[in-house]
Amino acid sequence: MSLLQPFISLLDHFLNLLAAFTNDWGLAILLLALFVRSLLFRVNLFSARQQVRQIRMQPATRQLREQYANQSGKLGEEMLRLYSRYGVKPGLAFAAGLIQMPIFMSLYPYFSLHGAQMTTMLIPWMQSLGVPDPVHALPVLYGIIGWLGMLISLVPDPAVSQPVLLRVGMPLAIMAVSLTVMWRSPAALVLYWAGSGIVTILERLFFRSSYGQKLLHKGIPVPELVKN
Repeated sequence: MSLLQPFISLLDHFLNLLAAFTNDWGLAILLLALFVRSLLFRVNLFSARQQVRQIRMQPATRQLREQYANQSGKLGEEMLRLYSRYGVKPGLAFAAGLIQMPIFMSLYPYFSLHGAQMTTMLIPWMQSLGVPDPVHALPVLYGIIGWLGMLISLVPDPAVSQPVLLRVGMPLAIMAVSLTVMWRSPAALVLYWAGSGIVTILERLFFRSSYGQKLLHKGIPVPELVKN
């Protein structure tokens, strides 16, 4: 028995309930994406806060690297103190990724196994969501949505200071790699990730709001240079 089977069975049960409620598998898949992202909001908030903490400590990090350029041992000690002061915990961020992994790893085998029976009015040119989109419109839409989501930074400063080529080109390169996977994936899986990408955009816009910024910066000290 696969280790993912309990998650696949849970996905099957819950998605069938959503399909019975909406009478459309496509809408059910989008609701599933919204539900999963809602469950993971606290995890995503934690990851976002870790990114903001690292951004906040960048001036002090640069100063330490210059001050202890030839003292690797001392630099390591001071960096640990800086991490502690700003609450940066890389190990916990990795753990947050592990929490999400069983869900994400279950999606492909689930849709590959059960997607053949799924149809939707949202993609009228397809008779089954268990096969790749023959016109590739859905993967392209997924790529555009994902790219736009990565363009929205968590805080205003990096979006202004980063070179335009890096700010636009890096997300484009990441999405190009991801798109190669989605190009031949079941349409149901691509639809799920497109829906998840829309939620990502809304989530990032929320984090850019005044309330969202307060939520992200809660408990993070004001950046200052390290005293000699």
